[in-house]
This record gives sequence, C-alpha cells and structure tokens, in this order.
Amino acid sequence: MAKLITWNCNMAFRKKKDRILQYDPDIIVIQECENPDTNGDWSEFTDWRWIGENKHKGLGVFSRNGLSLQPTGVDGQGGELTIPVKTDGAGKVLGVWALNDKRNPQNRYIGQVYRTVRAFREFIDANTALLGDFNWNRPWDDSPKSPLCGDFSDTVDLLNSRGLKSVYHSLNDSDFGSEADPTFFMHKKQDRDYHIDYVFLPKTVIESVTSFSVGKYDDWIDGSDHMPIVVEL
Repeated sequence: MAKLITWNCNMAFRKKKDRILQYDPDIIVIQECENPDTNGDWSEFTDWRWIGENKHKGLGVFSRNGLSLQPTGVDGQGGELTIPVKTDGAGKVLGVWALNDKRNPQNRYIGQVYRTVRAFREFIDANTALLGDFNWNRPWDDSPKSPLCGDFSDTVDLLNSRGLKSVYHSLNDSDFGSEADPTFFMHKKQDRDYHIDYVFLPKTVIESVTSFSVGKYDDWIDGSDHMPIVVEL
C-alpha cells in the first residue's frame, strides 16, 4: 500500500504540513514549498528533495513511514522545476511544477511538462508516478499567444505512450477540460475554478487505487488557492 499526495501549498508549507499529514501519506509532492534545509522542523518526514531558485518558493518531494529517496542516475533537463527520485518501496516518482517563462514563451507552463516527459521518457515506465501542478488544461492549447514547444495534448499523448494515464480522468471517465472537480481557484475566487493539477500512473496501478480525492474549496481555500489530490494504492 502507498498513499501519494500533490499540493501547491501557496507557500509556507512548514505551517500547513499538519493538514497534509492527517492523511498519513507516504510520498508528497509540494509546489511553492520553502527549502526544508533553511527553515522549519521537518522531523515528521523520513527524507526529502528540494529544488528552486527562491528558498521560500520551490518544489519539494517528501517521503514518510521509513521510505527513503534515491537519485535516479538519469540525466535530463526537463522543465525548470522537476524532481525525479527512486524510492525503496513505492516505485519511482517524477514531481513537477510548471511555471511561466517570459524569456522563452514556448517553454511556458505545459511546455515545461512536455519537455520533462521527453527528457525522462526512459525513466517513465510501469513503476512510475508523475504528479504535480501543470498549470494547464487542454482547452488552453488554442491560446492565441506564441506556440508552445509541446501543448497539453502532446504531453498527454507522450505519457500515454509510456503507459501512464491520469488517475482522475480514468476513474471518473472524464474528458480533459470537462472536470467536475477544480484543483485551482484563481485569486481564491470560487467562480474562477480550473483543473490544472494531476496524478498520472500506469494503467495497471490505477486498477489498484483504493481511494482518490480532490480537496474541496470550503475545506482548503484558507490554506491555498490549490486543492490537494490524494491517491491511495
């Protein structure tokens, strides 16, 4: 059994981690997370990896319940904030946080996820979970801004070709862009809701999912504009 969570915590995870720990997760991917090596008490976690230029706002992957995180031995640039790790009991994890890129608009948001999937395509297999904040959904592929190096459809096609499917869309038989459960509320406004956070797992692993949930607005909006996604296998 393993429990995975991804959540854009809207900064200061050290002050909000108890809200996630109530689920007793094994692997957590946190966007907008401070560098644990510089601030906070992280004794509840077994191990972690962190990346970012701003020590207050980066990407972290945390493990608990005795799971350690090991380097992958795979070289790849991927998106700006990507963390690939191997665990000693819950397979491989590829954590992502897609950001804007004003210097290279083709590489903004989902373009970074696309680059990540291409860079780590040999790493992604039937033992890999990819989860995080993509900051995108399929309807935005037709954005009038400059073309992307790879759009949402391209990214999903690549993941599908490696055997990974979106857990939410598989379990709910939902199309991308037609989700009933938002993961993001822009400016914390309930009427500006979007589904832009995802967990992708191999099809055979999705068949072993015992519970899946997306956080609800009333329960989480005081902590973040994003809702956590919780998957138990």
